[in-house]
Formats: sequence, C-alpha cells, structure tokens
Amino acid sequence: MRRWDGAQRQGLLPFWLAYKLWLKLDCVDLSAAFAYHSLQSLFPVLLIALSIAARLLGGDEGLVERLLVVVSEILPSSAMPIFSSTLSAFLRQGFGAGILGAVVLILTASNAYLTLQRGADRLWWNRPAGLEDLPWKRLVVRYLRLRIKAFGLVSLFALFIVVDQAFTSMRLLGSASLWARALEILPMARDLQRPVSSILDLFISLLIAIALAMLLLWVLPSRRVAWQPLFPGALLIGSTLTILNLVLGRILLAVGVRFQAYGLVGGVLLLSLWVWLVGVILYYGQCLCVVLERRQRVRMDASPPIEIS
Repeated sequence: MRRWDGAQRQGLLPFWLAYKLWLKLDCVDLSAAFAYHSLQSLFPVLLIALSIAARLLGGDEGLVERLLVVVSEILPSSAMPIFSSTLSAFLRQGFGAGILGAVVLILTASNAYLTLQRGADRLWWNRPAGLEDLPWKRLVVRYLRLRIKAFGLVSLFALFIVVDQAFTSMRLLGSASLWARALEILPMARDLQRPVSSILDLFISLLIAIALAMLLLWVLPSRRVAWQPLFPGALLIGSTLTILNLVLGRILLAVGVRFQAYGLVGGVLLLSLWVWLVGVILYYGQCLCVVLERRQRVRMDASPPIEIS
C-alpha cells in the first residue's frame, strides 16, 4: 500500500511542479496577453487559413458558404458581413494584389504566435534566447523568419482543417469539384464520403489536436529542445482542449445567446474568455514539458559515467 501511495505521488509530482512553475512565472498574465493578441490576430488568421483551405478544396460557391457557416460559430454575427465580403474579395483578386494582401495579413496574424514564443522562452530560459549582442541585420532576419514561421503554422492549420473535415462526419468543407476530380483519379475515394462513427470522429479530432499541440510545443522555443518531454504536454493539451470543446461547446453556445443582447461587446467578451482558457491550458502544458525536461536532465547528470575498457 505504501509503495502504491509512493508511486502515485511520484506520478503526480510533475503536475504539481508544473503548477508551481505556472504560478511562479505568472502564466495567468501571459494567457491574458495571448488572448489580447489573439483577438487582434483572429480576423487575419481566419482569413488566411480559410482562403488557403478554399483554394485547396476548390473554388465553388457552395464551399465558400460552408466555410462561412464554420466561421459564424466563432465570430460575432455583426462581424460576419465584413468577413464574408473580405474573404470573397481575397479569393477573386489577382496574383499581385493577393501577394500584397497576404504580406499585410501575415504581419498582423503572427502577433499571437510571437506572444506565445516570448512566453515559451520565458518558461524554458526565463528570457528570450539567442538575442545577446546580435547585429541589427541578424535581428531583422530573425524578425522576418519568425513572421514566416507564423504564416507556415497558419497554413498548416488550414491543412489540418481540410484533413479533419474531409475524414469526419461533419462534412462542412466538402467540395463537389474536388470530389469529382478525386473520383476520376481514385474510384475508392467514394468510400470517404460515407459518414464515420462518433467514436472514430472523436478519435481523429483527438489525434489532430495532439499533433498540432506537439508541433506547437516544438517550434515555439527559440532554441531546439528534445521532443521526448514534449509528448506528455502535447497529450495533455490536445486531450484537454478536445474534451473542453465537447463539454463546453453547448454551454458556450447558450451563454452566447444570452450575450447577444450586448451586441458585439458581449461576443468579444465571451471569445476573450475562451481564448484565455486556451492560453492557460497551453502554458500549463509547456510548464509540464519544462519540468519533465529538467528532471530528465538531472537524472542524466546524476547517472554514473560509463567505463570503456
């Protein structure tokens, strides 16, 4: 019995240490900063991601309407006309105008990512890493590289939207033209249009959430970290966000109906609360990764040297 209690304590100790680190580094304030910059970046992030998804899935009008249905569950109703017209114009414009608009959107959409990266550097090294005595040219290159990395993550997010909606039962992003071309190349693709079970739907969403969390935890720090301690944090973040999405989805919808009396302000307040909660989970998962990495490094340093005869 004592051994079982000791094993339980050892198993729960990393979570307790992660909570202490989470409190010590004021991750509540970091989550609030992430929520602020996320609200600032939400419109361009959705615009870039859904534009890429629309181009990948085909340019039919029915697809754009389904994309707008998805976005209507995120943005307040008063913001939908502006978003709809902007998305349609972004898809219709020429190549040169598209490049110019994409550059402006990249600079705006990457603010939330840069906030997360500064928080990750604070958790791992208590300061931004690799900025000591850098010349201004390298600082400019680093700034541009971070912006491009942020855009790459947004593009990857769009790709995961395509994969998630193509293989689950929601089918909100299905494109008739894309399926017609897929059936010409691969007739077996007809089976993909059959709805999957709820358990398989949940399993696919969970895998995608864990994969995205793993990628985010790996690319956020300024310097490379070992990927082994990142998996428990990615598992915690992905599973927690998936469960919260299932549990709180209808509750947030009901609360959002009540907040409609306050117009756009009520929708922004509700969205801020949800994004702040996501930031809390992200930072706690990073704290867990930091604790596990430090314990692993201590064990490696304390291990006896290997004698080679």
